[in-house]
Amino acid sequence: MSTTQNEKCNGKHFTWSKPMSHMLLEILAEEALKENKPSSTFRAESFGKVATEISQKFNVQCEPKHVDNHLKTVKKEWGIITKLKNKSGFGWDDCLKMITVSKDVYDEEVNE
Repeated sequence: MSTTQNEKCNGKHFTWSKPMSHMLLEILAEEALKENKPSSTFRAESFGKVATEISQKFNVQCEPKHVDNHLKTVKKEWGIITKLKNKSGFGWDDCLKMITVSKDVYDEEVNE
């Protein structure tokens, strides 16, 4: 099986590329609209659907546990981004999709 550096499975660790992450979020958004998210998490079938579609599209062996783990990582990263952009002196550049901050505010934050 031929894979790129970003789309391989090393033993038990599955590496996500940006296109894979994007697809995961698109599919889970669709699943939420279909009410396949009855609580704070998705149904197992939703994770299975994502794993199957990513495996087929990117020619990798993605499993539901990889989907669940990656969603936890995305949620954690989003929490950090939300916390930072709500701090005084921090902003958000919608074109670049990234946090903005002056050097002075950054230096002050890092040295706290």
